[in-house]
Amino acid sequence: MRIKAVLLDFDGTTLQRDQVFISVRNMYAIRKALDRGVYIIPSTGRAENMQPPQIEAEKRIRYYITSGGTRVVDHSTGEVIYQEILTPEDSAGICRIFEEKQIYTEIASGGKIYLEREVAEHLERYPVPSHHVWFIEAGRQIVIEKPSEYFLNHGMGIEKVNMYGIPEKLQQEIYDQVENSGVAHITDPLGKDMQFFPRGLDRTRGIEKLLDKLGIAMDQVMSIGDSVLDADAIRASGVGVAMGNAPSWLKEQADFVTAPYDQDGVAEAIEKFILGE
Repeated sequence: MRIKAVLLDFDGTTLQRDQVFISVRNMYAIRKALDRGVYIIPSTGRAENMQPPQIEAEKRIRYYITSGGTRVVDHSTGEVIYQEILTPEDSAGICRIFEEKQIYTEIASGGKIYLEREVAEHLERYPVPSHHVWFIEAGRQIVIEKPSEYFLNHGMGIEKVNMYGIPEKLQQEIYDQVENSGVAHITDPLGKDMQFFPRGLDRTRGIEKLLDKLGIAMDQVMSIGDSVLDADAIRASGVGVAMGNAPSWLKEQADFVTAPYDQDGVAEAIEKFILGE
């Protein structure tokens, strides 16, 4: 079986501990696969404009599966191949759950990250993840006044939401409101950090749309990942690869378990199944 495409997760998979850069060995293997005509396709929970710098710089990587599968794009042309997002009305309702509560919240829409102004102007008060600093310093985030009004008035739908440092007294309230909204689902356990996506999201639907466009069958794909967001693709692919740092249940469902993310596990899998080394 010849692998024609690699679905590549980033956090906990391809990136180093800083969650910004890719190791020399991993990047070398990725480029050698590209040299052989293999599609390298980011398949990640990150929004389109939050891809690692080395991925953005490699122009042969043009197709992105982003925000956990809610949005599939041709990054080189801007074509949206597939999206499964909240309606503007539902987006506004979701925003009302967390806005004006002084919580560091990243809202993904249209491939970009939005921050509430009240939070963005005082980031020193909030637990901004260390790997988001480069993104913020680059000025890529869009600051808006009141998210609920903004998305409704602009007719925009939300792809996903990430919340960090939720005060303990608000955690259950926010969890319940999101889960009871009927339109969104939280993928994390109750806690200070939570992320949620449109309810009913089928993470393989966007993958299939892209593969159809490229004329590639699922059994010609290798998927590499470490978490529940990667599980469907790992199970459906011709070669499903779990990282050495993945939970045991995911390793049991994979065809191959590679080295952990901080030991160049991505390179090991590409070398084995594509480069023949």
